[in-house]
Amino acid sequence: MIARVLAAASFVALEDRAVLARIAGPIGEAARVAYDRLVAMSPEARRDKRRTWAVASRAPVPPGLRGVDASWIEAALADLPPAARDALASGAITEVEVWLARSACAALPPMPPIDPAKLRPREVGDLARLTPAVLRAWLEDVGADQLAFALGSLAVNAAPVFGERLLVAAARIGTAPRAGALGQRRAAIDRARVDPDPVALLKIGARAVAPHTDSLLRRQITHRLARPIGLVVAREMRIYARTPVEDTPALAALFAVAHH
Repeated sequence: MIARVLAAASFVALEDRAVLARIAGPIGEAARVAYDRLVAMSPEARRDKRRTWAVASRAPVPPGLRGVDASWIEAALADLPPAARDALASGAITEVEVWLARSACAALPPMPPIDPAKLRPREVGDLARLTPAVLRAWLEDVGADQLAFALGSLAVNAAPVFGERLLVAAARIGTAPRAGALGQRRAAIDRARVDPDPVALLKIGARAVAPHTDSLLRRQITHRLARPIGLVVAREMRIYARTPVEDTPALAALFAVAHH
């Protein structure tokens, strides 16, 4: 929310993105993305969006808080007084309650509503609307495709470690829309360098998807998942977010992953 307020203020006061370039870290990146969104809008849409952001900035909790996995909220409350939990559960009214609620939610992103009918994403924006189970399964399928692509004919040898899922992926990547659309093999090999642990495919999938996302979407993906898993995904996406898009799977290949 801070990033959006900064973007709106910069547009109104300066109509210049340069000042936002001086802000480092995730907030600066998110502010620049928000500013670019404003620039692309019509004057009427821009005015409505700024009004929406202004209203949200005054709310004690971010929009869609229920879409954040409860484990993130518990972690946020851990170092705050018990009154903060009451403020979130019952609704903040007094100035102190609002302050406590905002303190608890300071690191949580606004979340769009989950669409239970979505069993796979059709576009990048859908990633934030998937259920946690569907989101994780999809990322793991992306990872399986990338691992199979990196291993080539040796994929069958890794099946005892990564299971039937790898063999299924090896069979499907040779046909459209995946064939020829999984990125550069050398980049896939780099993404596939993981320990063979229970989150190996998840890590590879997060690495492959990261360059197609912005900072807000990465935070939404992370906070949709249970915190231990979300932290794993967040780390991999942060490291690989700047990978050249031409080295990554094409969107058509990514969004076809759920078809076996």
